Amino acid sequence: MPIPNDYKDIVTTLLEKTNSGRVHWKRTRFGIEVQVDKSGFKLWSGTDEHTDEAFVAFALNDMTGTTIDSWYVDAGDSDFDRMNLLFIAAKRYAQGIPQKLRELKEAMSNQDYLGAPEKDDV
Repeated sequence: MPIPNDYKDIVTTLLEKTNSGRVHWKRTRFGIEVQVDKSGFKLWSGTDEHTDEAFVAFALNDMTGTTIDSWYVDAGDSDFDRMNLLFIAAKRYAQGIPQKLRELKEAMSNQDYLGAPEKDDV
């Protein structure tokens, strides 16, 4: 199924803000989530066990964390690439990848040699 019409602007905003590092995604047991006001959004991805088709799922939660609406986009759907980009970007931020890469880049620029020498090299 494509992204429901009433979620298109929300997905666009989440993707834009995620790509600019302005969403505090958190890892969960099965995916990632972000709290917005008194609600939240969850994303997860997987493969359908019957069709082997990839999907990205989206849920809207209330303030207690209860899912009040959910939907998914299959790999064959027109919006799959957009949702997959959001999921991948959000997952990277939830895992701290951009911050880690900035730290590594800074550490690399401050060192003449990278890596520890092997005992045979000393």
